[in-house]
Amino acid sequence: MAHYTDIHSHILPGVDDGAADREMTMEMIDAAYAQGVRVMIATPHYYPGHVKHPREYVDQVFQETVSVVKEKYADLALYPGNEVYYREGALEKLLDKRVHTLADTPYVLLEFSPGAHINVLRGAVRGCVEAGYYPVLAHIERYQCLWKNEKAVEELVRMGAYMQVNAENFTEGFFSARRRWCLKLAGEGLMHFLASDAHNTKERCPNIKQAADYLEGKLDEGTFRKIMYDNPARLLKGEYLR
Repeated sequence: MAHYTDIHSHILPGVDDGAADREMTMEMIDAAYAQGVRVMIATPHYYPGHVKHPREYVDQVFQETVSVVKEKYADLALYPGNEVYYREGALEKLLDKRVHTLADTPYVLLEFSPGAHINVLRGAVRGCVEAGYYPVLAHIERYQCLWKNEKAVEELVRMGAYMQVNAENFTEGFFSARRRWCLKLAGEGLMHFLASDAHNTKERCPNIKQAADYLEGKLDEGTFRKIMYDNPARLLKGEYLR
């Protein structure tokens, strides 16, 4: 079975709207592992100005989760991260080290309101790049300013952003407009990461393998390998994507 990296998941118990408790955490881990996932980045939500738990508490939960997971899956690597809702004060929190980047590399996972203006995304990308970060825009298929607007996606990529698409888009029905558009992005080199954004074991469950199988049958080998293997490997090393 192929081994995958999931850079966006809400597996930590009780820290956001993801796994409710340790039991659900392990059910999510079990599901991801069965699909071939061997690297996961835990990315609990971080809303500047509305922090539910301090970083110290979340870090403790992360370390406890690592210990439990390692007892069952010695070959599954967990890394810390955050999904940062970009608003006023977000960049300052990053610079103050109050927020985790992805696996503590220069890559940072950014989330926006679905109705955010393109200028908000431009400002976020510009600010992060100027501060030395590599911004990864989470689930870009949700943002109205980017939906079916490849030129806007291209512009943000030229500015230094990387694009993450949720796996669920490739598990939808044959007539899904989202699936067609996300596949187009992937084929044009405008999708850099596939991730689960898993929150639970039901409607938002780990689902990497089904999406990966679909993409493997639709993309050329080089593009598929870049999205599923090369880009995640370079992210974990803190290297620029090629």
